[in-house]
Amino acid sequence: MNFKKILCPIDFSEYSYDALEFAKTLAKNFNSKLYVVHIIYEPADFTGFYVPHISFDKIRSEIESSAKKIMDEVKEKRIQDIPSAETMIIFGNPADEIVRFAKDKEIDLIVIGSQGKKGIEKMVFGSTAEKVVKKSTCPVLVIKPKVS
Repeated sequence: MNFKKILCPIDFSEYSYDALEFAKTLAKNFNSKLYVVHIIYEPADFTGFYVPHISFDKIRSEIESSAKKIMDEVKEKRIQDIPSAETMIIFGNPADEIVRFAKDKEIDLIVIGSQGKKGIEKMVFGSTAEKVVKKSTCPVLVIKPKVS
């Protein structure tokens, strides 16, 4: 199997950086294009929310600016040795946006980190990785947390 395009979504956690290291290795071995994306969760509807004197556009802009700074660090310190690597920041529901991006870019493999949620937390929230595995039309490699 040849992976020409690899997608690695990151949330700036150590779990996602573990997945990024694995994705980098694959990208080097297969001479693949590596897409590194960060999805900023954005609820589809703010109906019923009222916060006085706060502009959601301003908040969104500040969050995006902060994410861009971190993504620039990722580009300079973590993927500098992958010339084909491309970084992006996307707004939306993380699982949905990862699946949509993979489809739009015809991704051959998604490499995603998992935090290993358990119990009530998993029942209530599920995990982005789990949702991506269920919805994706391309292979998904889930990287579990390192055991110390």
